[in-house]
Amino acid sequence: MAKGQLPGEGSVRLGPVTLPWGRLIRAHDGEGEAVAWATDDPLPDPGRVWAALSVLHPQTGLVPILLDGLEGDTRQPWDTGEFSDPLNLGGIDRLDPGRVLGGLWARGLDTLSEGGQEDPHFARLRAPFTREFPGLAPAGGAPLTLAERQHALDVLLPEMRLTSLPQPAARIGLVAADRPADVLPAIGWWGVANRGYEFLLPLAAVLRSWEDRFGAWLIDVGFAEIRLLVGRPPRTLAAAQRIAAEHYVLADRSGEGLQAVSRIAASLVNAPVWAFWWD
Repeated sequence: MAKGQLPGEGSVRLGPVTLPWGRLIRAHDGEGEAVAWATDDPLPDPGRVWAALSVLHPQTGLVPILLDGLEGDTRQPWDTGEFSDPLNLGGIDRLDPGRVLGGLWARGLDTLSEGGQEDPHFARLRAPFTREFPGLAPAGGAPLTLAERQHALDVLLPEMRLTSLPQPAARIGLVAADRPADVLPAIGWWGVANRGYEFLLPLAAVLRSWEDRFGAWLIDVGFAEIRLLVGRPPRTLAAAQRIAAEHYVLADRSGEGLQAVSRIAASLVNAPVWAFWWD
């Protein structure tokens, strides 16, 4: 296959990795453009397969992802083709992630005020920050050790998957993209429908920034949920707080359904996996 070309129906060999039978995933209820390729069945040890395929990305041009779905049923969105046409990724280059997140913070304040008075509940959700966005968090510090990374792939992610799936195994998807951060607009993901389809570009701009600052790679994509494997997570609560402010405005829920900045921050210390959900 040419670099960046999605496989056709059948099994696929990429370098030393052989993937079982799979097929193209098409947008618009299966009638539109091919946006990804996916195995028909789950694979044992999917985290290790993902890692091996990620190493091959510079040669294949294909970003691997683990597939999740609506209430654990990966048929939605993958087999039902619940995707739109891919967006023009050139628009991401024109977006500054700090301005994206600062704008979301400001717009959130506009919706929380009534009669000039802000609901104290929402002020508590933002604490220790106030009405001013604190700005982008500094880049992450100490990288994951090999043991921490393998524990995340072999134990933490499967445990998270078991909250919605009947088994820790996962189907593998392939997306033609230059980097993991570009996957969601590249497949026309519907998971952020409540924010508007065009929100995929600002979302990708932030994910690119997290890749650069924290080594955070998109690894798991579901119906309205994503997970990232974080190579350089915050190691102290102080470092986690500004990152938590970014999480707070980007998604409807972070981690295990968290909304408050202080609770998100506490969950991020030394955490090798970040999770996000949109209503």
